Amino acid sequence: MLFNKKLKYFYFGKIINNKKNLLRFNNISYISIWDAKNNIEQIKIERKFCKKNNVKFYISNNINLAKFLKADGIHLPSSFKRKIHNINSNMDIIGTAHHRNDCYIKMNQGCKGIFISPLFYNKKYSLNKILGPIKFSNISKFCKTEIYALGGVRLNNIKILNLLKLDGVGGVTLFD
Repeated sequence: MLFNKKLKYFYFGKIINNKKNLLRFNNISYISIWDAKNNIEQIKIERKFCKKNNVKFYISNNINLAKFLKADGIHLPSSFKRKIHNINSNMDIIGTAHHRNDCYIKMNQGCKGIFISPLFYNKKYSLNKILGPIKFSNISKFCKTEIYALGGVRLNNIKILNLLKLDGVGGVTLFD
C-alpha cells in the first residue's frame, strides 16, 4: 500500500465494520459518530475494542458521552459552534471545517487538529462543494493546528495526499 507511516489515520463510523482491516494501520484512531439511535452498549463494546488494541477512541458531537466513556478525545463537527467548557485537559479535541471561518472557530474551541473537508468527491457533497488540492492548501495555511484531510479519500487518490502538507487523514471507505 502507498500509505505514509507518519500520518495519523482516523476512521469515522457508527460501528467498526472491519476490525482486522482497521488494525493494519499504524497510528489509527476511531471516531464514533454517535446519535440518539445508537445503542450505548454497542459504543461501550467499541470502546473496549479500542482500548484493548491501542486505538485512540473519539466521540463525535457529544462531550458528556465522551466524558462518561473516558474517551481519548472529542470530535466537533463544523456545525458545533459554541464554546467548550469543563473538558478534561487530557482529552484531545479535533474538529471539522469547510472554510476559513470554520477553521477560526475550531482554533478558538481549542482543537488540536482540524479536518478540512471535503477534499475529494464523495456522495455526501455535490461537486461544487469539493475543495480540491489547491483550495485545501489555501485553507490549511490559515489553520495553526494539525491538518487532516477528510472526504472522498480512496486508494486511487492517495498519491495526491503526499503532495499536501498533512498530519493525518480521515474517512470511512478508505478503511473498509
